[in-house]
Amino acid sequence: MTRRAMLLDALAATPADVGLLLRRLPAAAAGVRPAADVWSVADVLCHLAVTEGLYRARLQRVVGEERPFLPYIHPDAAGHEAERPLAELIADFAEARAETLVFLRELPPGAWQRRAVHETLGETTFRYLVQGLVDHDTAHLSQLAALLQRRRAAGEGEGG
Repeated sequence: MTRRAMLLDALAATPADVGLLLRRLPAAAAGVRPAADVWSVADVLCHLAVTEGLYRARLQRVVGEERPFLPYIHPDAAGHEAERPLAELIADFAEARAETLVFLRELPPGAWQRRAVHETLGETTFRYLVQGLVDHDTAHLSQLAALLQRRRAAGEGEGG
């Protein structure tokens, strides 16, 4: 299996992984922040969906422009719609990810070697940016698992 195929498989798996992880979370618990400075499950899901669109636009720039400058994407929970139903939040992320996968799968392999200049990473490649999206997924899957573990430790039900 090629590195490209592994990255695509990992990206394709994340929405299902999120759904599986959250399958027993009570819907009312999704928007609850365990502390004022800690994101809720809903915040994480909103962030994943919003970031997916921003990241896809970034990847499209790398394909369409010569060595574009890519500003850092600053996460912000202020605009999150945490009150929306959990199933909708998961579906939003899954839909956004499906669009990204269509874009990535239609690219010729040579596109994955295109270069860009990232605000914090410096000179980088398209493939490295895709790897960054996989790493982003992994970090937020871990964050969701930690939120669920925190709920269990507090005696607040299954949730995972």
